[in-house]
Amino acid sequence: MTRAATPFSHVRSALVALLLLSAPLCGGSACAQSGPDDVLLPITGRITDGEHKLEGCEVITYRDNERVGSITTDKSGRFGLGLALNSSFSIEFRRAGFVPKRVQIDTHFPKAPDDLVFEPLVMDIGMLAEAKYNGVSTDELDFPFARIRYDERAGMFAQDPEWTMGMQRTNGALLLMAGRVEKRER
Repeated sequence: MTRAATPFSHVRSALVALLLLSAPLCGGSACAQSGPDDVLLPITGRITDGEHKLEGCEVITYRDNERVGSITTDKSGRFGLGLALNSSFSIEFRRAGFVPKRVQIDTHFPKAPDDLVFEPLVMDIGMLAEAKYNGVSTDELDFPFARIRYDERAGMFAQDPEWTMGMQRTNGALLLMAGRVEKRER
């Protein structure tokens, strides 16, 4: 689940303050996506297994399919990074014993980014245990679970609800197939 990021017009000093404040969130090389004058779309989130916070998950950032950074979640399963505007990104979440999960983010913004500051796009990522999929291929889960882009009507970055629902249906179908395989094997 993601909460939308909305733009706010502010003075340039507020933008500089955001960039300085977001730098620790970026986790070293994850900030490599932007230059010093670029406006960033801040991303924050937490990864769980549905019940427990997952420390040590790798959060890998790709820009136009090229790996540009990687960070690791803290003991609370939290992460943060910043993405430059007007690019296409994928964020991949990985941890041993779980099916990798991906989110696609199109940061193209229809307005001049001068003097804009964005609220963080907040992600709550639920990882899926590999053991739940015994006996079925999870290749269909290689597609992004969510697609996020700027929604001009809403005036914010938001996920595509139809795409997300389709992926949830796909996931549900795979879990049903895995349950049937397990039942036959008993």
